[in-house]
Amino acid sequence: MSKSKLLFPLIVAVLLAGGVESFGQTVPPATKEHCDKLIAVLKSETSAKAEKAITCKKLAVFGSADAVPALKPLLADKELCSWARIALEAIPDTAAGKALRNAVSELDGELLIGVIHSIGVRGDRSAVEPLGVLLSNSDDSVASAAAWALGSIATAETAIVALSGLEDASPKVREALGDACLRCAEAAQDHREAARLYHAIRRAE
Repeated sequence: MSKSKLLFPLIVAVLLAGGVESFGQTVPPATKEHCDKLIAVLKSETSAKAEKAITCKKLAVFGSADAVPALKPLLADKELCSWARIALEAIPDTAAGKALRNAVSELDGELLIGVIHSIGVRGDRSAVEPLGVLLSNSDDSVASAAAWALGSIATAETAIVALSGLEDASPKVREALGDACLRCAEAAQDHREAARLYHAIRRAE
């Protein structure tokens, strides 16, 4: 069974049970008691996966660092990983970013690609080094995802890392690195740095 067919029933259940927040809706502040109840749902072995998915969606709004230890194990769950990532992307505490960085060495395949994407969404500057290591991953999809994340962070440091792999990468990864360099150039504060990046992109195959 394909991943999309596996996740579809869970997604439907979440939308029906949890609803979709309307634009402009006022979200009341969360109490610690409320957050603790949400965390307890994730930790419970008897909670249905649809219920846990709804809870992850709520933690994207109400979650804090306290929720991170309960969310991180779900990154390895094929049905709940995307829901856990939604929460971890939104929780502003650095603990959420650390959990995603630590998961990089624990996962592979599509699960790893998803975590890399979330790191890029957070714009986590602390992840530049591990992302650079992933550029040489034997799976081009993983390496390309790392390049995308570097482009999303878009700092002078990420530009250096992206440029360093531009010449030796496979065509697929090279394209992703070129895009990363382009986004770094667009974000550069120094016009000379931007020009250097544009020139490097033009010279690359």
